[in-house]
Amino acid sequence: MNKLKNEKGAALVLTLMIITLFLVFITVQFYQITNTTKQVSTTEKQIDARLIAEMGVDYYRGRVNNVNEGEQSIEEFMAKLPVSVTKNIDDDRSFAVDARIDASAGDRIIIHYTSTGRTTDDVTSEVTGTITIRIEGGEK
Repeated sequence: MNKLKNEKGAALVLTLMIITLFLVFITVQFYQITNTTKQVSTTEKQIDARLIAEMGVDYYRGRVNNVNEGEQSIEEFMAKLPVSVTKNIDDDRSFAVDARIDASAGDRIIIHYTSTGRTTDDVTSEVTGTITIRIEGGEK
């Protein structure tokens, strides 16, 4: 059997194969970096929306505490309670708190609220909770 003894061009073929493998490796790494960057950005927006919703809870609780100060009748107190609050933090972030007030328990007022935080690209997160206000000394 006659072997080929002419190896001219073998280095070129080997070089092209190495360059091709190197480019495939770089392309895969670029794709992974891009995908990870998008995931991190989405996660940051979700965390930001959650924190803004919690900010809305703090804001609403502060508003309720301000209403709860001083001597007043239950009717006056109920009339002053905020049922819906919306605040813009900046151009693309805001929170909205919607509340449902239940005074049927007699000796307490229960406020059920939902705070919705909104960030860029309309990413939202909700936080729900309850505030219970005990009525002391009957009707004032």
